[in-house]
Amino acid sequence: VPINSGDLSRATTTANPLAGINPNDIESINVLKDASAASIYGSRAANGVIVITTKSGKAGKTKVTLDAEYGVSKRAYYNENTRPLTTAENIELMTETLQNDGYDLPTDPTELTQYLIENFGLDPSVNTNWEDAVLRTGRTQQYNLAISGGNEKTQFNISGGYFNQEGTVKTSEFERYSTKLNLKHTLNDKLSLNTNLLLSNSTLKGPLNSGYFANPVMASLFLMPTIGLEDEPQAPFNPVRLLELDKRTNSTLKGLGSFTGEYKILPGLSLTSRFGIDYNSLEEDNYQNPFYGDAESSQGSSTRYYTRYFNWIWTNLINYTWDINKDETWVVNLKGGYEAQKSTYYSASAYAENLPLNTNYTVPSVGATPITAGGANEGYSFASVLALGDISYKSRYVLSGSFRRDGSSRFGSANRYGNFWSVGASWNADQETFIKDITWINQLKLRASYGVNGNAGIGNYDWRRLYAYTSTYEGSVAATPSSLGNADLTWEQNKPFDVGVDLAFFDNRLTFTADYYSRVTDNLLLNRPLSLTTGWGTRLENVGAMRNSGVELAVSGTPVMVGDFKWDLSFNFSKNKNEITELAVDKQQVSPFIRQVDQDIYQYYLPLWAGVDPADGMPMWFTDATRAETTKTYSQAAYSLTGKSALPTAFGSVGTTFSFKGLSLDALFYYSYGNYIYDPYYQYLNSGGWYLGSYNQRATQLDRWQQEGDVTNVPKLSYDTDTRYRAQSDNILNKGDFVRLRDITLSYNLPASIIGRLKMSSLRVYARGTNLATWVADDTLPYDPEAGGVGGTTNFDINVPKTITFGINVGF
Repeated sequence: VPINSGDLSRATTTANPLAGINPNDIESINVLKDASAASIYGSRAANGVIVITTKSGKAGKTKVTLDAEYGVSKRAYYNENTRPLTTAENIELMTETLQNDGYDLPTDPTELTQYLIENFGLDPSVNTNWEDAVLRTGRTQQYNLAISGGNEKTQFNISGGYFNQEGTVKTSEFERYSTKLNLKHTLNDKLSLNTNLLLSNSTLKGPLNSGYFANPVMASLFLMPTIGLEDEPQAPFNPVRLLELDKRTNSTLKGLGSFTGEYKILPGLSLTSRFGIDYNSLEEDNYQNPFYGDAESSQGSSTRYYTRYFNWIWTNLINYTWDINKDETWVVNLKGGYEAQKSTYYSASAYAENLPLNTNYTVPSVGATPITAGGANEGYSFASVLALGDISYKSRYVLSGSFRRDGSSRFGSANRYGNFWSVGASWNADQETFIKDITWINQLKLRASYGVNGNAGIGNYDWRRLYAYTSTYEGSVAATPSSLGNADLTWEQNKPFDVGVDLAFFDNRLTFTADYYSRVTDNLLLNRPLSLTTGWGTRLENVGAMRNSGVELAVSGTPVMVGDFKWDLSFNFSKNKNEITELAVDKQQVSPFIRQVDQDIYQYYLPLWAGVDPADGMPMWFTDATRAETTKTYSQAAYSLTGKSALPTAFGSVGTTFSFKGLSLDALFYYSYGNYIYDPYYQYLNSGGWYLGSYNQRATQLDRWQQEGDVTNVPKLSYDTDTRYRAQSDNILNKGDFVRLRDITLSYNLPASIIGRLKMSSLRVYARGTNLATWVADDTLPYDPEAGGVGGTTNFDINVPKTITFGINVGF
């Protein structure tokens, strides 16, 4: 069943539909990248496929498993070098700034203190730590019960789970109830049925998670420590009060299911029909109190959103397997069929003001003034015919191919359908007679694939010219164009090529996988700039081409295996290069990036920082990309290619497991390097004096230039706007290189002699740490290195947690 994996929320929380799936119900997760493996999924495989398989029952005795765990969390990353300043440090910097700008300050300490209090509110008796005020120790608990079993005709797996997580930011909480049923029944030697159902109800509570002061993480970094927790006039966006009074909830009901029937028509010939659904119903409430924050001027506000997504897909396939010589020398597998998919989206919203405190924030409510209401109803559909097959000779040589004709309602009638295909080949050299006798070679496989698939990942009606209604125009409702539309839009085409090798040696104690890939994307769907005289800034068009290429390596082995002791080690490495190969315009600035031929699509485009002049402490920039001349006037610094990208050069992981009898220690390290993280708030929190007294500053400002000869990257403090140190340049980019201890688990499986007396089939206890340690290359990186995401820009997302968990698994 295709799952909508984007954010479903329409309010200020985040609703990831995957959060409705209980991880304990998952049997396996496989990533499909090459053209042959992903061909059956059509346009949905344009960016690769992640296949999540849930647990199913097996014939045999009924098994009961019970899992329980409890954990505590703190934020995973904190950089002391970029912490908010204390009151004493703010007073020190403010005094120095005023002296640098020639202010005549009192020489008497008492008079100076009074001067700073009266003019800048810098009261040394108040030193509020706003981070401590909004953060807490998070707590997590979850419980799962599963029952599975069956006989030769019927197998089942049923489970139920409860999960509750209190976040590291006060009032943030996620709660989920879930249940799953997998039932497979063979009616006779011709017909079998399979049902897989998942139902969950989750509630997310928490503060704003974006770049506004109602986000307590952001507010805790900006607010001056000289403001007390109770100082209402000085802190209209007091995050403590906002956490207490504002209410944001997101309740999501999720239903996921598939119903499969298989009928064996003749030996080797069968018909498979599968119907899948993905249903999401969201109710979101956003109450803002009348005393603090954005809704103070409107005496409180409340917004209610209702959103419903329903997606169904029906796949019908004819499957044919032909053993030509009846001895598995030549084997042919063929599939052909039809697939239809339809997704619908419905939403309604209402907004009201003038709300009392402690309201139930339901719109409309008593005493409220309704302001606006709105709604939307839209959808899309796909229809496809497909054929795929492979032929193998003695399991040594395999050729495969596929063809799909996909149609999408997201394109106009002239371009609605696209033809896509793939071919692949593999050679299992270990099956050759001249290699079979080499006992230390267990696998030697060479493979290659190439194909073309389509991408329709755009808006549902981007090809159409749309109109929207305004409230009134001279007393009447008016319709105005809301979308320019483009009937010539057509499928974006991805052309992935992959060649790889799979090796295994010494009874599979050493395995190695290597892949080289090149993926060319033609007819890129991008917004093309238009002349503003048209009334539009951009229009979606097929305007370019792009190439991604790279290598992926994976090595695993068992270096030590002596008696009951075993040491397993694994390593993987992925390196990618992105390059725009064609564009409709010479270059297109999409701040802070530039789109330009022969450049990375996430290349930063900014003035170039040249450092601080040790002679006078003034900031300097390069005048252009040649970096030959510098200037102390910001307006003379041209925007240039920085050579820095938001995309990592490479990433991967290293895993290790030590096991002795029932005791096991597992650790996984994740690494990434080569990317840069854009800090859109640098100009406020590293202002070089400009915002002192208004916004708190980072501790990096303590390393400022103070006297002739100082070598530092922080200029002299000044209110002088001519220095423009706070203006953006590539100085606001931080290296994103990091290594993180993603997971470490110590577990013990009690021996059979003990669990047998307890009438159990298994008993495992464990302690697990998640994100316990993080090492970064840039000691001035203020944000968690994983917070920026692909776009490279952080927005004060709620902190990534580090967690210590204790758990128990019991089997009967």
